[in-house]
Amino acid sequence: MSKEIAVITLHGMGDYKPSYFDGLRKKLIKSLQDDWSKVAFIPVQYQPILQNNQNDIWQKMNRYPLDGAILRRFLLFGFSDAGSLEHSARSKVSDQYVQVQLEIIRALDEAYLKLGDSNKPVVIVAQSLGCQVISNYIWDSQNDLGVFNGLEPDAVQDVKKFRRLGSCVYLLTTGCNIPMFVGGLKPIKPIRKISDDFKWENYFDKDDVLGWPLSPLSDEYGELVDDHAINAGGIFTSWTPWSHGKYWTDKNVTKPLIKKIKAYI
Repeated sequence: MSKEIAVITLHGMGDYKPSYFDGLRKKLIKSLQDDWSKVAFIPVQYQPILQNNQNDIWQKMNRYPLDGAILRRFLLFGFSDAGSLEHSARSKVSDQYVQVQLEIIRALDEAYLKLGDSNKPVVIVAQSLGCQVISNYIWDSQNDLGVFNGLEPDAVQDVKKFRRLGSCVYLLTTGCNIPMFVGGLKPIKPIRKISDDFKWENYFDKDDVLGWPLSPLSDEYGELVDDHAINAGGIFTSWTPWSHGKYWTDKNVTKPLIKKIKAYI
């Protein structure tokens, strides 16, 4: 039986776990019950493209006595993700950047097979660096850049249409650090609104130094994105920077996501 809606997830920066989406998936299954069978749930796993080199660097750095190992590891695995992708995006040999976009295409191709129709709705949930990754992907798809500049795998036209996310109705971002990437740009412009049905909601915790509102970036962002300030996590984390890793299962995030999914199944 064909699925009715696709939910695509993208993880954030850092030394990620392949099962990063488990908590969210369990909440969706519990809430949707029988309707879960109508959902194509597909996680994007782009971190392995970057992590082998990071592991090698970490081992080399540990030859020296360094304090703050936990924080150092987080910064290395997190910000080298961001730095590598942004450098790659602007270089002539953009292997890593394109490889990440090809991983998104792989997930979308799988979603298309399960939906069987390029017009069926797609929902995207992105965390942290994943917000920048998917924003770049959509921007490139709208401007024939990145993988869409002659590097896209061959496919029938209906699949190519689906890859460009023309049927994406909802983008939910959490702990979003896009402002850290566009701070040096002027003017600052977001992706174009995909369709009349498209909605972008951004959730951030004021204690999360890596999570930012987006609407203040420019008038265009203000028109496109609805920001929501929440307390992510429990009593021990919601008031600390560690709230950055607690969005996936926070009810303030999962409730609107579930409501949106139910509206399309």
